[in-house]
Amino acid sequence: MKLVTDRGWSWTPAQWEMLLVLGPGFGAFDETGLLGTTLVTPYPEMQAISGVLVGSWAERRGIAGALVSNVLDAGPSVLYATAMGQPLYERLGFHPVGRASEYHGEITGAAAGVTRPATPDDLASVVALDRAASGFTREAFWAHVFGSSSVYTPHVAEDGFVCTRRMGETLVIGPLVAPDAAAACEIIADVAAGAGPSRVDVSDPDVVAFLSGEGYEVRGCCALMVHGVDDVGGDRGRYFAPASLALG
Repeated sequence: MKLVTDRGWSWTPAQWEMLLVLGPGFGAFDETGLLGTTLVTPYPEMQAISGVLVGSWAERRGIAGALVSNVLDAGPSVLYATAMGQPLYERLGFHPVGRASEYHGEITGAAAGVTRPATPDDLASVVALDRAASGFTREAFWAHVFGSSSVYTPHVAEDGFVCTRRMGETLVIGPLVAPDAAAACEIIADVAAGAGPSRVDVSDPDVVAFLSGEGYEVRGCCALMVHGVDDVGGDRGRYFAPASLALG
């Protein structure tokens, strides 16, 4: 968390704890303590890399590159890169296959009722929908989502689902799977209505147009990048928001 504060990240202890349950974390150290981190969330298809964070007092020493290089031999990898980090990842052999823009805004009014809270009986169908859309088989993640200590709240809809979580006062929406963009917009409006400030990481132009029409503003953009494969799998036309930028 000292590194998080130093770099102005919004990650919470609960996020770090969840990611360290789902996969290993690695640190770079010297006699003063922790200098940098990287986290890995393994899926059968590829691994998601996240938490690449180096203290400002240790920058320009090759630490981030060494941390990421340390985990690349495990197999194909995916990550979301900021504009600052993208050149590093390109030097390590990653290439971009998509983008996600961070939209912030608020939807007032009543929910339309197109979603309902998920129950344990929904777990198997959500895992299957997620695998088909995202290309990732991630039973451990979904076991956490449906568990008692989860930071996520899952909802299901017709031929789709969405999860929400709180990051401070902001409701973060994702992952989001829907049969088409119109359904995705209805789902976003349903879970965001009356919930205060919300955030969605999206790239679909129809969803972007909907959010912009609701007054949402872009506050960042990341490149989806892969290493060791040509592209991510799944039917990405149904995968409208990631589980998080850390999880793919």
